[in-house]
Amino acid sequence: MASSLENLETQLEMFIENVRQIHIIVSDFQPQSQNVLNQKLQSLVHGLQEVDKLKSQVQDVHVPLEVFDYIDQGRNPQLYTKDCIEKALAKNEQVKGKIDAPKI
Repeated sequence: MASSLENLETQLEMFIENVRQIHIIVSDFQPQSQNVLNQKLQSLVHGLQEVDKLKSQVQDVHVPLEVFDYIDQGRNPQLYTKDCIEKALAKNEQVKGKIDAPKI
């Protein structure tokens, strides 16, 4: 499973880099750069095809909707787990306090 995710990650990184390069070419377009742009666009299409091929290998991966909320808010999705653990610890302390309060 990890290798499938790593392959997808690699393909997405290459795709993003290709889009970045296309942006550079297009933002300062010169007629002599048309061939390079065409090659980059072909590479972009090929990259999308490769990502499409990988989709069957990662179909069983479920991403919580809250992770997408993190991304929409401009937050690092890798911090989602950390925040979940912190919330669970805080809730645990709150419940522990409610349990311990009658014992006093």
